[in-house]
Amino acid sequence: MVQLAERLSALAGSGQPISFSAVALPLETVVDEVAEVAAGPFAPFLAEAIVHAYDLNDGRWEAAAGNFPAGLASQRSLLQLTSVVETLLASSATTQAMAKPLNRVLLDDFPQAVQTAPLLAAARLEGAVRLAVSKAVSPHKVMDTIEELPTDSPEDFLDRLPRILGVALDCWSADTTVASTLRTILERLSHDEAADVDALFELGCDRLRSALTSRDLANVIAELTSARTYFATAAAAEEARHDAEAYTAVCDAVLGFTAADAGKVSSAADRIERALEQRTAWLLGTHQPAWLQPRLAAEVGWAKLLLQLRAAAEHLQQPVWMNSWEALDTVLSVYSAARTVRPVGGDNEGMEGLAALVEPAIEDGFLRQQSFLAALRRAAERPEEHPGGGFDEATASIILARVDARVPSSEPGVPRSSTTEDDSDEDPGGAERLYRIAPTLVQTLGFDGASEFSAGLSDTALATAEGLAYNSDVGRLKASDPLIVPLLTKILRELSAFPAFIGDVRHTFSALVEETLLFLKSRADLSRSGLFGPGKKDDPPYDYRRKPERGQRKAVEGDLQRDFHHWLEHGKLHASVSVEPVNVAMGRADVLVQFGSLRYLTEIKQDPDDNSREHIEDAYLTQAAEYSNTNAPFGQLLVLDLTPKTSTSGTRRIDELVWTTKHLPAGAITDRAVVAGIVTGNRITPSAYTH
Repeated sequence: MVQLAERLSALAGSGQPISFSAVALPLETVVDEVAEVAAGPFAPFLAEAIVHAYDLNDGRWEAAAGNFPAGLASQRSLLQLTSVVETLLASSATTQAMAKPLNRVLLDDFPQAVQTAPLLAAARLEGAVRLAVSKAVSPHKVMDTIEELPTDSPEDFLDRLPRILGVALDCWSADTTVASTLRTILERLSHDEAADVDALFELGCDRLRSALTSRDLANVIAELTSARTYFATAAAAEEARHDAEAYTAVCDAVLGFTAADAGKVSSAADRIERALEQRTAWLLGTHQPAWLQPRLAAEVGWAKLLLQLRAAAEHLQQPVWMNSWEALDTVLSVYSAARTVRPVGGDNEGMEGLAALVEPAIEDGFLRQQSFLAALRRAAERPEEHPGGGFDEATASIILARVDARVPSSEPGVPRSSTTEDDSDEDPGGAERLYRIAPTLVQTLGFDGASEFSAGLSDTALATAEGLAYNSDVGRLKASDPLIVPLLTKILRELSAFPAFIGDVRHTFSALVEETLLFLKSRADLSRSGLFGPGKKDDPPYDYRRKPERGQRKAVEGDLQRDFHHWLEHGKLHASVSVEPVNVAMGRADVLVQFGSLRYLTEIKQDPDDNSREHIEDAYLTQAAEYSNTNAPFGQLLVLDLTPKTSTSGTRRIDELVWTTKHLPAGAITDRAVVAGIVTGNRITPSAYTH
């Protein structure tokens, strides 16, 4: 061990502050040994000495510090490199002095580093991004490095990449070229199994930021809805993030408040509270870098705003207030907060997007509740009557002025519903109503299509349609993996050949098929404990997919029926599912999904003898098709395959177990389309195939 390493180790062991003066070695010795120490386990201690020298502006040790980056290039420990970067960048003086040579070292020969030491490469890229974010160096070199990243990078590197890109996007979202590059890479990563959840979260943050900095209502709603979709998908993933759950609740609460849905706001506030509690417990005792603290602070700020939104929404919908001063204080505080809350990564005052949603919603609330508006007028006229003092007169005056300006009447406070036809000029086609109540519907159908669809619908009916559109949107993104998406696309293309597969039939049956594919994939993947719970050591749960163990019964079609029904009931079609309805084609069907007058039946069977497509169609297709004789000619057939698996050399893939077929009874002219799928039963563990 060289002298410098020995002295640094001794200082650290004794708990003394580390500095070059405390090391007490000649300058020449330190200069000669710095590079070697920077490449070894004592590099973080040496970094402390360098920071001490720069913070004191002690130029004597400049030559020693100058040799440090070259030695750091040979550092092979992730822990040491991370600690060094954290120490150096915590000092602004050190950052400015060493930024350029440190940046060169971090990005030198980067593509090879990604392949040979992926975790170390991720730490190097994070350090380079932090240097650029701190404006100590130009971002061009790090952006060139990011653009040239190979698409086949190792999983260990890709796993950390979205967080790094997300922080970069936080800081450079205003730079169109840089932001576009970062978004493109994150979109690509959202389809990579190693990085998809984190990439979806970062894309959600980007959309949320765009929503809250926009001044156009249509763009605000579109971006916020898109953000909600990304967050919800990340939250629903197997390796879900609690912060994604929190931000899903944030979007739901804001959109719920905009649509005057107090129940939705209250539910979202409860969810964000639970999510933040889980996140706090998850992070307890773990190291959180100081440079990521603003994100945690933003989550706390949003949680506070959501609590305010919940209280305000409840007050705005109450016909009577036991304490009108308290109600007014709550609502006015939310009105003011809408212009001070910070989005993820933002540091701007006056977030126009949130104000564009919250402020009109509050004004509408006063217009709907004339007694509350009267209370506001009286409070503005006599603020001295406020029991605690400090009534927000300025905000009250702003609201009153805007409410009166929105009512084209000589009488202040006349409800909007009683105004003249001139209102249509302010809101042509009910655009504001449509964007507020059904943003996902607008996103899905376009404004013209959504306007036509919503014509004549009440607010309640429009909100119901919005719920279906949102669930469908989340479901599509959730299914974005290399197995489900191509398979769903193939089936929809085949179904499009049937003349009746148009309009509402196309939308509703597609939703059922998608849920079925996700079900089949999950049942092929999940372990017994993952699906049914761990059970007890001497009493494991019964898994109908596995080969029965000693003393266990054989699986029956009822097991598959219950499992599929349970899946649908806990998914986006939960309100439309029933089991074994009678009086369908003079018989009893297995699982029925109904959308208004449209209904689709899934017939459930089991077969211990033959799992070929030909046999299944010959044995069960006619019955499955018969149930569609009095409705849309589309249905499903699920078969539990109970054939022996010990000599099959493995089981088939999901895309080999699902297909589209048709049935045409004698003398009929309309084909009945059936999507058929097989759930593999009698399974043995993969290791059982090893000889």
